Amino acid sequence: MAHDEPSSDEATLDDRRRRNTRDLEEGRHEQRGRDEKRSRDITPSVEPRPATEEPPLETGTASLPPRPKQIPPSEVPAYFKPSRPKVSVHSLLIFAAIWGVLARLGTIWIGKFSSSTVFPLVWAQMTGCLVMGFAIRKKDDIEKISPPLFVMLGTGFCGSLTTWSTLSSEIFSAFANLKEPAGTSRFTAFMSGMSITVITLVASLGAFQVGVHLGAFVPSFRKTPHQLPGQLAFNVTTMLIGPLFWLGALFLLIFGPDYYRPRATFAIVLAPPGAVLRYHISRQLNRLNPKFPYGTFACNSISSLVFAIMALLARHPRSPLGCAALGGVQDGFCGCLSTISTMIVELRGLKTGQSYRYFIVSWITAQVLFVVVLGSWVWSGDRAPVCAGAA
Repeated sequence: MAHDEPSSDEATLDDRRRRNTRDLEEGRHEQRGRDEKRSRDITPSVEPRPATEEPPLETGTASLPPRPKQIPPSEVPAYFKPSRPKVSVHSLLIFAAIWGVLARLGTIWIGKFSSSTVFPLVWAQMTGCLVMGFAIRKKDDIEKISPPLFVMLGTGFCGSLTTWSTLSSEIFSAFANLKEPAGTSRFTAFMSGMSITVITLVASLGAFQVGVHLGAFVPSFRKTPHQLPGQLAFNVTTMLIGPLFWLGALFLLIFGPDYYRPRATFAIVLAPPGAVLRYHISRQLNRLNPKFPYGTFACNSISSLVFAIMALLARHPRSPLGCAALGGVQDGFCGCLSTISTMIVELRGLKTGQSYRYFIVSWITAQVLFVVVLGSWVWSGDRAPVCAGAA
């Protein structure tokens, strides 16, 4: 007995089901494409990095899974490959930290000179975050030149140009009315401290995004890099440039005339230890918990504590040289041990609740440290002369 042929209504219904299924699959494919494009616009793709990788949370996505096995430097396509990656990384960190702290002090000085209504430190924070955003967007291209260069630019220069400890000091000074006439209302002090916090956070986030957008306009390398002549000269330069600049700064501090010994000279001598220490602490602690960057948190907290201790010692200045040394510790070591630019990258990579918790805990911890160290002096009402630039 022959089977009945399907009716026209049943055939039409089957065709509609197939078309709906096909349209649904195409819609899902288009949505995945849009999501991937949006992700690329914000942060570069994550891929196994060479052994010269910067702290894991400076890759543009803070919530990273366990890091894959790293590619040996000899297998990474680059125009210049370091023969001794670790030596080159530390040398370039030293070099970048010196120029980062000089750029920060120069930017702050320009902000003071211009009599801007915005506190001068925000310009240094914005500049560092803008460069960091550009570096994050062009990370692959920078590493195609040479892998250690991204560590130099992101961790070394941007991390030293921006500072969390100095920002925390500015906030505490505003809360405590240290830079305002006696009798200023507590509400005014509270609003001043919160204004510094909000303006810095918003300006840094905005500057970072502008840097990402600028990086998108710069053409990328389309060809696979091949080694260029001059490998030996490049390797020697990258291994020696940091120690030589650091040695030059030390000689200037020791043997230079007195008028060449402002706090900037102390700062460039003490900046490299802070930057290198931050690099290693971040590498060891940031990987412990993808939901909270313990490495950056520890660096920012330690630097805030040391900064507060130096500010307390500066309450009774004994000599201009001593004040310059204390200021050098604050601007150099503490300024380069702490960072805003890395924190901005981490805040963007964490989930919403995690990013709020990370920032609030970091902010409260820094203020508590300043209160514990400087609180007794503030509550005593002592307004004796202090070193210039102290909190």
